[in-house]
Amino acid sequence: MANEIAKVTAQIIYSLYNNGNLDKAVLASLRHAVTIKDNRAENVWPIMFSKMAASDISSDPQGRETRQETAIYTALRCFAIYQQGLTELSYASSNQVNAEDKGQQLFVALADLRKNQDKQAALDRRIQNLLSSTNIDSVAKSVTQLVRILKSADRNLLLDFSQLAQDLFFFQMGYEYSRQVFLKWGRQYYWQSVSTN
Repeated sequence: MANEIAKVTAQIIYSLYNNGNLDKAVLASLRHAVTIKDNRAENVWPIMFSKMAASDISSDPQGRETRQETAIYTALRCFAIYQQGLTELSYASSNQVNAEDKGQQLFVALADLRKNQDKQAALDRRIQNLLSSTNIDSVAKSVTQLVRILKSADRNLLLDFSQLAQDLFFFQMGYEYSRQVFLKWGRQYYWQSVSTN
């Protein structure tokens, strides 16, 4: 199921990118709509839901979103933030065969940014806040802020937003899964930043 989350996220990103003919209205809506329930998020629904399996879409009478919807939406929002102002696609899978086209996972990219001594303390505080989060809303908010920080560093990296969606999906599966995701992110962030110094 998690692999499906990654595949669907990638399909939606490619639809939004549309071979360089970006869907700017939908991307702007994604940047401004904090959650999938926000009014401005309605612009992404046709693209998002048309790519998702029926079993991944909520049928809750009260409208609560599924883990899949939350994970994919958050990753798409991060993509929209990072893609802003770029004409070339900022997404690539970290599983690509060709190293030149390979995307970095978010926390590997942040680890590289951490090497900048001017940014390290503030970035470490944000990471520590994220790693102490207990719910998906605070995790989504923290991850989005970290993407904004990475965007402001102007590194023009290819990032793997589909892997981020997969991680966010697993985070919501329960305490053990959330700890595994945090452990993965912590390893990527702390080990990567010291191992290549």
